[in-house]
Amino acid sequence: MFINHIYCCFWFFQAKLLDFPNDCWVVVKGFQDDTPGRQYLVSYYWAFQTLTTVGYGDISAESTVEKLMACLWMIFGVGFYSYTIGNMTQIVQSLDDES
Repeated sequence: MFINHIYCCFWFFQAKLLDFPNDCWVVVKGFQDDTPGRQYLVSYYWAFQTLTTVGYGDISAESTVEKLMACLWMIFGVGFYSYTIGNMTQIVQSLDDES
């Protein structure tokens, strides 16, 4: 959850750092005038759905920088879940070996 928080902050910050260009997700989806709380919630929602590779598509990467960030975040998510499932499999297998 903490890593997702950090990435959602980067997700919004990169748009803000570029002064909200017309092709960024914040402007395209109309979130530039929302409250900071709503902007955070939307960013967190995007980061979580992208991390889990669900990707509903309601909030999507628009610019090249955003697409690169989304790809990196999905690769991290796949690696994280692969590592977790591998460890869980190893634990179950070690329990099976003991009996």
